[in-house]
Amino acid sequence: MIFYRLLSASDLPYLYDCFLEAFSDYQVDMQMSREQFQQRIARDGVQPEISASAFDDGKMIAFYMNGVGLWQGTQTAYDAGTGVIPEYRGRGVAKDLFAFVVERLREVSVSQYLLEVLTSNDRAVSLYRKLGFVETRVLAVLRSSEPVKPFVELPGISIRRVEEPDWRLFGSFWDGYPSWQNSSAAVERVANERTLIGAYVDEKCVGYGIAFQPSKSLMQLVVAREYRRRGIASRILAALSTNEPLKVNNIDEKLTGTVSFFEANGFKIVLEQYEMVKGL
Repeated sequence: MIFYRLLSASDLPYLYDCFLEAFSDYQVDMQMSREQFQQRIARDGVQPEISASAFDDGKMIAFYMNGVGLWQGTQTAYDAGTGVIPEYRGRGVAKDLFAFVVERLREVSVSQYLLEVLTSNDRAVSLYRKLGFVETRVLAVLRSSEPVKPFVELPGISIRRVEEPDWRLFGSFWDGYPSWQNSSAAVERVANERTLIGAYVDEKCVGYGIAFQPSKSLMQLVVAREYRRRGIASRILAALSTNEPLKVNNIDEKLTGTVSFFEANGFKIVLEQYEMVKGL
């Protein structure tokens, strides 16, 4: 008999195993080490006490991993991963587990539920729409088969490591806002596992980039408007890159200049995701 319950810290090893099985046939390679999984859920702010799983005969067969925090000024739960192992799909498990976890989220005064889903995942998109989620943005996932070209020196521009982000200054550079996984709060959650690079003109910071090292993924890269089209962003991107290409996830497709920048640096859109929200 299938039953549902909230998670605890002691469930995390079983959650990892269930995660790998549930995503074994996913359109994106989601296989990762246990350490990488722990780093991922730390970045996303996953809290076991507001996350839930389904069990059958003592085995975890499905899960909702949730984080919670302010999102655009509203107390929000973030679905950091939902999965059902293959042999239990099509049996209403995800829908029933969703109803179970939503009640818990309401109890802790969460006002909305946020998630991302591949636009090509018709079954999941249809389910979320039926559950009351609506699309807010289309987010691009970009990849490059080659590392970014080595940087060249730019006269008058200093590129160097920075220890602590200045969010008030950095926010003044933004044209939009990053996804949950790339947000300022996510950057702070992985302070020991990220690299921050700043660009300076006469000791004035005019741009920055942040990479999450465990997954080699770019979290943020922005240059002040008046300093764009000078090669600064490309220089920061090169400084953040290693021998393997950075992963670029969840770029708002309405930011056409940003998408064009990555394409000019050898990246291509390989997938798209809907960012979706449901009021609770």
